[in-house]
Amino acid sequence: MFSWVYLNSYYTLSVEDSLFNYEMFLKNKVFNNQPQINRQFVFISTGKDLTLVNDTAGTGNVAISDRYKLFKLLQAINQSTAKPKFILFDLQFYYPYTSTVDNKLDSIIKKNNLPGVIPDKTIDDSLQAEIKRNDKTAISVLLNNGAVDTPLYKASYGIAEYRTYGTALNKFRLNYDDLGAMSAPVLLHTKIDGAMYKGGRYATFCNNKLVFNYIWPNCYYDLNGITNNTACQLYHIGNLQSLSSSAAALKAVFDDKIVLIGNFEEDVHDTAYGKIPGTIILANIYLNLLNGNHYVTLWWVIFLITSFSVLSYVSIYNKLPDIKSRLSFGVTSHIISFLGDYISYITVLALLSLISVLIFNINVSLFIPAFIFSGIDFISQQKQPKQL
Repeated sequence: MFSWVYLNSYYTLSVEDSLFNYEMFLKNKVFNNQPQINRQFVFISTGKDLTLVNDTAGTGNVAISDRYKLFKLLQAINQSTAKPKFILFDLQFYYPYTSTVDNKLDSIIKKNNLPGVIPDKTIDDSLQAEIKRNDKTAISVLLNNGAVDTPLYKASYGIAEYRTYGTALNKFRLNYDDLGAMSAPVLLHTKIDGAMYKGGRYATFCNNKLVFNYIWPNCYYDLNGITNNTACQLYHIGNLQSLSSSAAALKAVFDDKIVLIGNFEEDVHDTAYGKIPGTIILANIYLNLLNGNHYVTLWWVIFLITSFSVLSYVSIYNKLPDIKSRLSFGVTSHIISFLGDYISYITVLALLSLISVLIFNINVSLFIPAFIFSGIDFISQQKQPKQL
């Protein structure tokens, strides 16, 4: 029960995260860490195409992605015969696109007659119109005090929450039934592949099969990986502006592809595999869902129940080897005895965790179960009659 609650919560320990990192490194060396089921991705970075706008939440300016280029790109796709499988804007549309000079971009639009922009409308209005026009478009959103932080644009929303208690991002929450929302990878899974999710935090189902609501995902791609993989294309949005005049080029780049747009320069997170842009993390988690890595398999349940049953038996009947100590007086001898049991159980659980990660891609908690088993072991020892 504890392991199930632990696996379906944000909570992790830094030491366990480090162990998981080593386990995944070993797994990548032993096994070919590539998805059996894959998709064609187009990754677009806006990190080198930023614009200063007014900071409406404070004073001064803030740099955001150039929304005019986003608008022109989406407009070109919508007007072409290119039909992407889906488009996800992994960008935070929380600041109005207002000029730092004239305060209102509508005045700039009228003055310069920017091509394609709706007359007498701002670029925000124009981009919103193109998003509304394409029903296969969504926006990733953040959480603010436990609630969905709604952006300026109306669209389908998927939560991109990278919070972790450990040293790196290892766990990722899939479904937010309590908020009536889902994560961005689950959104992709439902929109593209027709998957159906239901249930609460501790009993989540995908296509009527029990799944973990928090997963320790495989990382199939990092920034170097997508540049050397035929299933992926990487562009900077500024380099795509010339495609708007070529229907053939638009179709070749985007048709039947999953398009993920994000800031690859600033939205970067520490993971078990190194620093990875958040947009690529979302793609990796989507591929984990596509390959069924979130399912609770019967064999893993049998493995866990069998392992914990054996450890329970051992803790009651005191079969694990103890760390011996010459100290045998007062409280100190009890502490030494308990710590010896604790280290023994951590060692066994670390081995079980390694097996679980290598075979099932599921990490097993170490420290609290080891504390429980060693506590049972210690109490059992105290109840046994002392030998003379």
